[in-house]
Amino acid sequence: MEDPDSDYFGVLNCQYILLHEIGDGVSSKVYKSFDYFSEKKEDYAIKVFADTSSSIKKEILFNKIIAKSQKPFFVKYISSSSGYLVTDKTNELKNYIVFEFASKGDLFDYINCGSKGFQEQNCKVMIYKIILSIQALHKIGICHRDIKPQNILLFGDNFEIKICDFGLSSFIYGENGKILQRGIVGTKGYMAPEIIEGKDYDGEKADIFSLGVLLFNLLNGIQPFINTKIINFGRKEKQLYKYINRNSDLYWIIIGLTGLPLEFKNLFIKMVAYDPNKRPTIEEILNGDWLKEITNLKPDEFKIYEENLIKELKKREEIIKEKG
Repeated sequence: MEDPDSDYFGVLNCQYILLHEIGDGVSSKVYKSFDYFSEKKEDYAIKVFADTSSSIKKEILFNKIIAKSQKPFFVKYISSSSGYLVTDKTNELKNYIVFEFASKGDLFDYINCGSKGFQEQNCKVMIYKIILSIQALHKIGICHRDIKPQNILLFGDNFEIKICDFGLSSFIYGENGKILQRGIVGTKGYMAPEIIEGKDYDGEKADIFSLGVLLFNLLNGIQPFINTKIINFGRKEKQLYKYINRNSDLYWIIIGLTGLPLEFKNLFIKMVAYDPNKRPTIEEILNGDWLKEITNLKPDEFKIYEENLIKELKKREEIIKEKG
């Protein structure tokens, strides 16, 4: 916990000292914080909302449902309330949610701290853990709808991976079965084409697309559609996207990554298929050619693989610190 006498942003609900901003969204900001009256001396991440819309209640609901599952894959929800945020400029009533603090930050910085992606074996271990997390979320009956490196947090000396930010999440099932999702939600570059095109869509299959983009980003250190401008999904770009899905060899030439393992390339192309029904299920990904090396490991063997990943994460952490 940081020194209470150090510089801080403000005081929330006459209880929490907000130290500095560590994340932001369309309608909220996240601050590193601590409870001034607590004897535990631990840091928290507090999400402070800019308005009082119904989406806040929905996010709180999802966090409570996820917390009841008691799965280790998700950032721990602690509490939610409203109170006055007092700074040197404002004194306003705010809604907020208190979470455990990610001492190692988010995955975005670890990907972007160098010019290269993670070593392939380490990439497999990391995406395996992330996929298990999303699988657990889907089994609870919730699709994330905003999977990206910024929403994957790292904790402690072992760089434990947890998923956060369920502000755009939605229920997978309703009274009459599976719900078709609506609305353009998510983050550019990670959104499935059916979302950007304004179609009703399957939330689980959209999450698979985002996982595919994340997988590519982890292994290569870049996003998969930047060079080809597919990220915008305008009329011409959409046609190019369909073309690349039919001619994957050409895609790898355009993106400049022809030397990647065939098993990885096949998996990626399937995960970002334009037709959602052609994307693999999570079970198919886990048992496919590229990941089965990790999926089939015994616990003691997997621990050795984890240790190698931790070593690479520590090296990247030093680079992040050096860059300030």
